Amino acid sequence: MLKKVKRLIKSLCRESGGNVMMIFALGMPVFVGGAGLAVDTAQWYMWKREMQYAVDQAALAGAWSRVGGSTGDIYQTRAQQELAANLQIVDFQGTPAISLANYEGGTNNSVLVTLSASKALPFSSMLMGHGATIAVRAQAAFEKGRTFTACLIAVDPTTSGAITIGGSAYVVANCGAAALSTNADAVIRNGSPVFDVGYIVASGGIDDEFDGDPNLQVYENQTGLVDPFAELVPPDNPTPRTYGCEPATTKYIATYSDTKTVEEWTYSGKNRNNLPLVSKRVLSSGTEPALTREVTRQAAVGDVIIDTHTTTATGTVTSSGGNFNRVDTVKTQKAVINAIEEKVTEGGANPDPGTYATFVIGCNTVMKKGVYVIDGGLFRINANYNLVGQGVMIVLKNGAGIEINGNSNLDLRAMDFDEMRAAGISAEQALKLKDMLIFEDRNSSGYAGNSVNGTAGAILDGTVYLPKSPIRFNGTFSVVKRCLVITAKTITIEGNANMTSFCPTGVNNTVSVGGGVTSVRLVA
Repeated sequence: MLKKVKRLIKSLCRESGGNVMMIFALGMPVFVGGAGLAVDTAQWYMWKREMQYAVDQAALAGAWSRVGGSTGDIYQTRAQQELAANLQIVDFQGTPAISLANYEGGTNNSVLVTLSASKALPFSSMLMGHGATIAVRAQAAFEKGRTFTACLIAVDPTTSGAITIGGSAYVVANCGAAALSTNADAVIRNGSPVFDVGYIVASGGIDDEFDGDPNLQVYENQTGLVDPFAELVPPDNPTPRTYGCEPATTKYIATYSDTKTVEEWTYSGKNRNNLPLVSKRVLSSGTEPALTREVTRQAAVGDVIIDTHTTTATGTVTSSGGNFNRVDTVKTQKAVINAIEEKVTEGGANPDPGTYATFVIGCNTVMKKGVYVIDGGLFRINANYNLVGQGVMIVLKNGAGIEINGNSNLDLRAMDFDEMRAAGISAEQALKLKDMLIFEDRNSSGYAGNSVNGTAGAILDGTVYLPKSPIRFNGTFSVVKRCLVITAKTITIEGNANMTSFCPTGVNNTVSVGGGVTSVRLVA
């Protein structure tokens, strides 16, 4: 029997006609399982893709809400709204977790959103005994752009040392400094100056020498910095003018007493043609003791400078008792000098607004209110002269420049809105140009020698704007009612410059130079 069984098995082994069917039967479970798993995997992938997109949008929406100024948990509500709007197929998700998170050293500067969903599919649940869980996560970092204001602004876009502080300059004014240059050395410090202006911001780099000052914040490589006056157009005043000084004069002013008397004189006699004076009667009399008038240098105290005697006859001769009579009215005036004062008037100038080829101060000068255009020459004040210009604007054209030398007494103050309107500037332009003191035309070729050397009493009240030219400061200035804003191609403050009052007490600088752009981005 055993031998028969062995023979049967050997014969079956030699038979090959049913092998394919057996292999197919044995492999069918694997084939069916693989197909089912592929279908479930595709479903999982579709769910995950939709959930990931939804949490990405939710994180971005929450981050934009934060940079938009929302507080509390408003950002969570906004993120939840965006999440729900982007879930169409996956309607079985759990509750999302939405929170603020730290990113790259910042504090609560990103929004983190996590979400999971579980659902059983026919084949995979048969194998695993439970549904699959899909989890997604998104993180969006945000950075709110900062807007900077500044009272020292260098607008050159590329130069090294756009702002240079050197020597023993002393600049203390909490109003900010800005350099638009993208150069790695946009702001340079030389020597041992004090430069406490609150903060320095630059499109490029800032000298490491500023890092050790605990009172100074440094913002390098900032985007979005702009020239705050780039769109302004200077006014014109084409009336031709010439600057000139009047010579000194000396006058002698006398103080005198002036006595005026009115009398009635009576004449009576036998001879009609020769009547003698028989009486006088005072009708009125008065003295003014302190009148003044100009006299010659030769005049002296006690001199009679007025002595008049006027007789007005009545025109009628009458007769009475054999006599003839006549009555006259007599007026007399006599002025006697009591004192003499010598008055010396120094030479000076009182120029009118208009266009000047050059404006070089050669004597004490008081400028009338208005717009002064310097066409191609210099606006220069030399030492030891006084220059007063309250309610003026100085426009520099065709390479004109400005030079203010030391030891000069300077009082320049910008026009306000009403003064501009009075000068014929439109209300729209006056609103834009108010506080502009020195304005270089953007089409000018520029002047390399602009310099301002002030003294302790110098007042420079307004905005100095030289977009095509550098300016060098070495002196001391004060302000009255406006912030002093210095905007130029480049700015150099050096020597013994002492600038500690850029803005009057209670007045804040509001000149904006822009700043970093608000950004939101997915980081995970």
